[in-house]
Amino acid sequence: MSADRNTVVRVRAVPVGIPTEADFEIAEEPMPVLDSDGTVLFRATHMSLDPVMRRYLPATDTGAGPIGGTAAVGDIAMAAPPPPYHPMVGAFVGEVLESRDSRFLPGDRIRGGHLWQTHHVVPGDCVQPVEHDDPLEELGLLGMPGMVAWCGIRVADLRPDETFVVSAAGGAIGMLAGQLAKAAGARVIGIASGEKASYVVDSLGFDAAIDRRATDVGSELDRLCPDGIDVYFENVGGDVGRAVFDRLRDHGRYIVCGMAGEYNGPEPQAGPPMRPVLRNRLRIEGFVVYDHFDDLPEFRSQIREVHHSGEIHYRYETVSGLAAAPSALGRLLRGENRGKIVVELD
Repeated sequence: MSADRNTVVRVRAVPVGIPTEADFEIAEEPMPVLDSDGTVLFRATHMSLDPVMRRYLPATDTGAGPIGGTAAVGDIAMAAPPPPYHPMVGAFVGEVLESRDSRFLPGDRIRGGHLWQTHHVVPGDCVQPVEHDDPLEELGLLGMPGMVAWCGIRVADLRPDETFVVSAAGGAIGMLAGQLAKAAGARVIGIASGEKASYVVDSLGFDAAIDRRATDVGSELDRLCPDGIDVYFENVGGDVGRAVFDRLRDHGRYIVCGMAGEYNGPEPQAGPPMRPVLRNRLRIEGFVVYDHFDDLPEFRSQIREVHHSGEIHYRYETVSGLAAAPSALGRLLRGENRGKIVVELD
């Protein structure tokens, strides 16, 4: 990364299935410049890597991302919806270099930005100060993934002694969702892959976990949840989601957070039959964290308290350099990550 150049990652080709390094190209380009009042220029030091970034890449079916835009071939890859969305969606932590917004000074640490690049010019309304010394926490536990997990538990209306199942249990959202469900008095079953299945039990305190690659998910759910499932926190969709749906109890809740297992397909998969929704009086509810930003101070206060007390644990995987981001995204979408992935740019 040159001190006077902007390193960017551009989309070279439309990904087919899980993106590969060949779908991107790294370039050194001129630094962006401040061109209007109320904007800041910052140098990113850390970048969040999340499954939803797959939806911001061009698709073979021309489908757009869930909220925001989609990069075209030749564009800089998108890490988050573009401004003027709430600054919480910013995917980078960095240092202000220049400012034409009186709220920010050179040297301030902020969160913001939505493109895969090292230097960003953004409206001051679309960044927020970083209030602590750990940029990993800003992009993980106290950032968007943590808030998604926290909001999802609220949406689920979880009650003590219920059976709670979460997919992608060893990922950035699932790690916290399972621990919050456990703290609420639920019996928690995680669905993960490989080492993460043992991690969520041994290190995070889940009651049990299913290795989706080593065992049949449906058979394991029958063994672990013979009386059925009260709440499912959906992160992946596909066959995993269907296996859980078929085992929901009366008045069960199917909380849809993400569908990472379906992001790489050419078209959406068919959903489950609706007859059980009526027969079992099920509630299926999708939620988007953007609807809950008014609760941000409460979320941060609560999670900071339980984390510092040692009640909540969370792990990160770091990769070095923006050029490593494309291959890391592929590993994330294959479920090969070990916790929340953050790219260190500095």
